[in-house]
Amino acid sequence: MENIFEIILVIAFGAIFGSYATLFAYRLPREESCFGRYFGKKSRCPNCGFTIITRDLIPLLNWIITCGKCRSCKTKIPRIHLFVELSTTILFLICYLNFGFTEIFIINCLIAVAMVVIIACDITHKRFTREALIFLLFFVTINRVLFDQTLVSILYSLSLGIITSAIFYKLIYKKFNYIFVNEKQFSDYIKFILIASIALDYQSFLYYFFEVMFILLLLSFFKVFSKKNIISIGYVFAFPLLWILIIQPINY
Repeated sequence: MENIFEIILVIAFGAIFGSYATLFAYRLPREESCFGRYFGKKSRCPNCGFTIITRDLIPLLNWIITCGKCRSCKTKIPRIHLFVELSTTILFLICYLNFGFTEIFIINCLIAVAMVVIIACDITHKRFTREALIFLLFFVTINRVLFDQTLVSILYSLSLGIITSAIFYKLIYKKFNYIFVNEKQFSDYIKFILIASIALDYQSFLYYFFEVMFILLLLSFFKVFSKKNIISIGYVFAFPLLWILIIQPINY
């Protein structure tokens, strides 16, 4: 009975954080205030400007209440919002099942929120926002220190991250730069690789880097992207890190 209550609590908090993650994913790329109720505009329909009422902001349930449409102009709400709320809720539940109610659970939940926001920003704007990357860096560093109890191993794997980033630049960007929207997007991906090197020990990081390269190879083989079809591939970098840290965590 206690476990059921805890699961319900985790799902509720996951949905709430997912709602805020949706706000961050929408506003950060537009450089708008993410604290609208206090320092900026309240949530509005981007089509008609209608202020979204409180009962339509209930996480996940808002899609049932509004049928996925603006109450005023009936414009469909972008599905990316549902993706962010649902993904965050599921990841919170996975964190609970893997870590229980511990400090590691809290840290990994916040890491999950950051990565969902990062993926959403890449899908909608083809970029990783600086604020989300800094947030992610802060909590993966804390997570790593809690495991290793030292900064030496972090510096070691970061050095490996710098080397692999140089390899990635030589192998991918120099020869296949057409798969990136611009140099800024590629720079964001490099930053994410470096953050991953801080998040993981050197063995796990090499496994992560192999996964990224393998997925890129598969996408290239099946011609998912080309010079005429430039798509966001941020998930290629984010999902393997999510897998190693949260979905199927590897013990250091």
